[in-house]
Amino acid sequence: MHGPRSLGLLLAIAPACVLGAPEEDGTEDGTDGGSSAGTSAAATSTAADTDGSTGVDPDGSTSTDVDGSSSTGDDGGPLGCPDARTEVDRPDDSPDAQVRVLYVVPADGADAQLDVDGTICNSVASWSAWLDAQTGGRRLRLDTHDGALDIGFVRLALDDAQMHGTSTAQDIDTGVAYVRDRIERELLQDGHLVPGKIYAVYYGGTSEYACGGGAFPPMLPGVVGAMYLGGEIPGYPPCDEAPWGQPDLVPRYIDSAMLHELMHTLGHVAIGSPSQHSFGHAFDEGRGQPQRDLLYSPRPGTDDPPWGVYEPGGLVLDLGRDDYFEHGDPSRPDLARSIYLDPLPPDAEPPP
Repeated sequence: MHGPRSLGLLLAIAPACVLGAPEEDGTEDGTDGGSSAGTSAAATSTAADTDGSTGVDPDGSTSTDVDGSSSTGDDGGPLGCPDARTEVDRPDDSPDAQVRVLYVVPADGADAQLDVDGTICNSVASWSAWLDAQTGGRRLRLDTHDGALDIGFVRLALDDAQMHGTSTAQDIDTGVAYVRDRIERELLQDGHLVPGKIYAVYYGGTSEYACGGGAFPPMLPGVVGAMYLGGEIPGYPPCDEAPWGQPDLVPRYIDSAMLHELMHTLGHVAIGSPSQHSFGHAFDEGRGQPQRDLLYSPRPGTDDPPWGVYEPGGLVLDLGRDDYFEHGDPSRPDLARSIYLDPLPPDAEPPP
């Protein structure tokens, strides 16, 4: 996906979004046991090939430069990072629908302190600032407390082997394709999921199936989009090999892929959209660089290019504005009308 190597995306009706690895063609997006869209084979990078801070018109052409170096809180001010760990959901700054960020590790997983060392906060700030630039000042409403991103820490009851899975069966208990589903199930059982929120989970466990996964309502219900930081797909580099959560706030693979998974969890790209394929992905044949769409995935059985995270100009939110943002079709989900968007649209609606 970047540099001399290339990443792709694949979606399987099993679970997980799979954002492929550089050099070899991968495929992104599967679904954890049929209940999530995913990211597979990771992209590796020592540095982003572009600064990631350039605004882009809907057709993919470069427009006015944006700073890209900071994000904002729900009050429009700078997004603060937490200075202490919390295992509870602290009082919210906003009563509206929002994205809660969690750092989740399996029972026996190493705790890298990513919730308090700035890494996850930088990652969220990078994709939030990118989205702000792409939408002209709109972003996903984040769960904040006293102006700082409220990142929760959760250690699961199941160990990494149990969360990883042991078989290729379509079974949420043992299937390797169901990591996202198991994460959501465990979080729900432990009382960490509440109505009115979707969850961006940075998961410190392993996967051999994908680098991440997201729900895809209404076909694949759920509220969790997750990136598997310890994921490693056979034949590809480790999912977290590329730097991510960097202080420069330039979104790299893990950062961009997290936003990709959240878009799936909001119901994009809806079945029936002009460029939709493979359950929630976009391939806009009318555009010169379809791989630059945030929700792009190579079409199965083709030699389509890998996901364009590191291409000059970077990613674009909905090439052509006809699939999932400002497309104007009231019968299909539109990010511009989402209740998770800030500022709140006048005609705000929940995911399907």
